[in-house]
Amino acid sequence: MADTLSLGPRAAAMDLIAGVLEGRRSLSEVIVRPPDSFAALPPEGRARAQRLATETFRHMGRADHHLRHALCKAPPEPVIWVLRMAVTEMHVLGAPAHGVINDAVDLTRRAGQPWLDGLVNAVLRRLSDGLDWASAPVPRLPGWLRGALQNAYGAKGTAAIEAAHLTPAPLDLTLRDARPEGLEGDMLPTGSLRLRDPGQISKLPGYEAGQWWVQDAAAALPARLLGDVAGLRVLDLCAAPGGKTMQLAAQGAAVTALDISAARMVRLRENLSRTGLQAETIVADALEWRPETPFDAILLDAPCSATGTLRRHPELPLIRSKDDVKALQALQAALLDRVLDPTHGLLRPGGRVVFCTCSLLPAEGSDQIVGALARHSAMIVPPMLSGLPEEWLLPDGCLRTRPDYWADLGGLDGFFIAVLQHMP
Repeated sequence: MADTLSLGPRAAAMDLIAGVLEGRRSLSEVIVRPPDSFAALPPEGRARAQRLATETFRHMGRADHHLRHALCKAPPEPVIWVLRMAVTEMHVLGAPAHGVINDAVDLTRRAGQPWLDGLVNAVLRRLSDGLDWASAPVPRLPGWLRGALQNAYGAKGTAAIEAAHLTPAPLDLTLRDARPEGLEGDMLPTGSLRLRDPGQISKLPGYEAGQWWVQDAAAALPARLLGDVAGLRVLDLCAAPGGKTMQLAAQGAAVTALDISAARMVRLRENLSRTGLQAETIVADALEWRPETPFDAILLDAPCSATGTLRRHPELPLIRSKDDVKALQALQAALLDRVLDPTHGLLRPGGRVVFCTCSLLPAEGSDQIVGALARHSAMIVPPMLSGLPEEWLLPDGCLRTRPDYWADLGGLDGFFIAVLQHMP
């Protein structure tokens, strides 16, 4: 029987999957305090394990479609995940069937189900050759989420979003200033650089010198929509891991970055150090903290369901629920009240706020703005930025991106962004 070390990335991927499901945590959260099998791997092994776990979550629906035709009845949960991962590795990642099947048998024994190793071997051999993987229908999102998206975007728009989730997200960079020589990629209309073949990030030109940072093109829009911030005092709320903080600092703003998580703030400070950019960093609760002097502008990237980032985090539908969204909605409204209510002293009269969420749900976007405008003296300022397609602009003057937009360029994350002007 093979041990965990010999199974390497495949065993680590299974442990990552188990960590997500057992703790209802995202894959990125599991990796912060990873299982021993993952931590023991070299960097390339950890990258492979993470990719294998991610793609298994992404293609779970298609894997299940094919497995249903090969199984008389569903095996126990640990074994079904071994099967899902194995067929995904063979048919999506192109791994040789022999090694995948042998390790799947060993992983079945490792999962405490040795009496099922023959079943796993037989099923995977049957599915290893001649399988039309793409013949399976595009997997649907969970009912609560799919229903909300259909109400917002219709059946056709929802189907396009679901189809986009089958493709891994591209890798975009935000440049600190000039593009480093030798950094291959395509400049997007909104100013981000989309890499063609990223490889190992830390080995790309300009990494050590801090000339860029990884940031999806949609995530780079909120800071740009604040306009010219040179010389202004800007508060970046819920700031970690710091992409927007670095954007604002690079544009000449005096930035205060605030986040409730000390651990996430460590990463933000590391990013500032690598890029040589400056910002004041504060670990505090945004609902309680108060500055000595109000800010000229505030960027509020509010905690949300992250449904706009499912291409990057395909495990989220398994660990999020409708009740989670309701709790996040209340927090988003409270944060908007905090920045727009002049009695809290965060924003100067006439100051500007950018509110954004990486969510596809109107309840975490337009609905929040409607409520905020009813409670506070503020107005929507239409985004003034070149390169924005008309279909991104909502009738109310806010901005919406979706995974299926920019399909010919590789898509982008789903974001809602509103620019608000605080009325004196």
